[in-house]
Amino acid sequence: MLNRLPDQPGDVPITYADITRANADLGYAPRTPIEDGVTKFVAWYRARGMR
Repeated sequence: MLNRLPDQPGDVPITYADITRANADLGYAPRTPIEDGVTKFVAWYRARGMR
């Protein structure tokens, strides 16, 4: 169950991320799904004792 809290100062209500230009100009083509990336980041962060 998701417990939705009120927006915090600085929260962005909506974004329109578009990597089309990054792909065209830089060849940027991410291969890691966001769920896997977040999981890997949390593991990396915790392994360094930064809680």
